[in-house]
Amino acid sequence: MLTEEQYLLVREYCSALNSVEEGFEYVVESFTDLDKTDGDQLLVNIFDSFSQIVSVNEQLMNLFPENDSIMQILDVFDAVLEKAEEVEWKFEDAHVKQMVIREQFYPVFAAWHRMIDRELKPYIVS
Repeated sequence: MLTEEQYLLVREYCSALNSVEEGFEYVVESFTDLDKTDGDQLLVNIFDSFSQIVSVNEQLMNLFPENDSIMQILDVFDAVLEKAEEVEWKFEDAHVKQMVIREQFYPVFAAWHRMIDRELKPYIVS
């Protein structure tokens, strides 16, 4: 059973991850929808959110040390960070950046998000 503070942490974390995923969807759509002009700024915001995700991941490791599934999934976030680094190196070439985001970075984040969401939802849905 979570304390109210822990419950709020998990709930807000899940909400933030949903927002990041929505941001990714917008960024990917902005590659072909010229009306979506702030995709690059949103991508910067996604990168900025990763330090907060890492910080909360550490808190979750302390909160759920006995839950092997959560611990393993939190470790998988390193793969998302690796893809983020790849994108950072590709910012000069728009075509390559778009391909890496669309085909690698976003799919890796989305898969990780589904896994951690599936594990954490039972703690916040009553």
